[in-house]
Amino acid sequence: MTKLEQTKPYEALTSTPSSAWDVQPGSVLAGDDAKTNPYQVSHLAWQALTVASDHLHCLRRSLVGEQQGDEITVTMHTYAQATLLRGAFENGARAVWLLAPGKRLTRIQRRLALQVDSNGHSDRMHQLLSKTPRRTKMERTKEITDLAVGAGIPPSDVKKELAFGYKKMVCTAGDHLAGVGGDQAEAVWSACSALAHGDVHSMAFLEREVMGQVGNVALARLSTDYKIMVWVTTLAVQMVEYGFHLYRERASAPA
Repeated sequence: MTKLEQTKPYEALTSTPSSAWDVQPGSVLAGDDAKTNPYQVSHLAWQALTVASDHLHCLRRSLVGEQQGDEITVTMHTYAQATLLRGAFENGARAVWLLAPGKRLTRIQRRLALQVDSNGHSDRMHQLLSKTPRRTKMERTKEITDLAVGAGIPPSDVKKELAFGYKKMVCTAGDHLAGVGGDQAEAVWSACSALAHGDVHSMAFLEREVMGQVGNVALARLSTDYKIMVWVTTLAVQMVEYGFHLYRERASAPA
């Protein structure tokens, strides 16, 4: 609960007119954006932080009810809140993954990799809806390839270097986060995904109370394990906070 209260300032930053996302001339992000235009690193990082903040805002609103005197009603959903935590954690990880590397070429590579992935999803959506994209796949691919080569990626390595996977993104972001690491980041992400998808193994993350037995089938009541909820929420907030920290650092002009 306390951790979620710490995210309130981020709601204001991302939901109201603010200069917080402005990239100052001479900053690290200004240089990155110039190399990836029109696919600015800063724009996608800020979007990821906005999405993450919105999920945390919704989570807090779904958890905390009205206060009556000294009492506050807290409502814990067995599955749905894991979906919100997954969205917060994954998008916080996206921002960290984009912004954490010290080398400009790595940040550019990751931004363009995300654009390649986005283009693939866009192409598929156009197919499903029987629509024609404004630009051809070949045109968009050439544009991204030219940006990658201009940034310093050898032409023969572009396809390999711009390959993208969510699992790798989350694990790498976890490695960037002090005290977390890739394995724990993947565990958080996977646990939330299992609950959001209703996978059978998601029961391992829930409290179980056996109510009866029919043959060899146990009838159980499932409910949220608050210890796991606190663990996941703490790491999700930590990831998002680090994303905002990195953004401020990369967007600020050198002193």
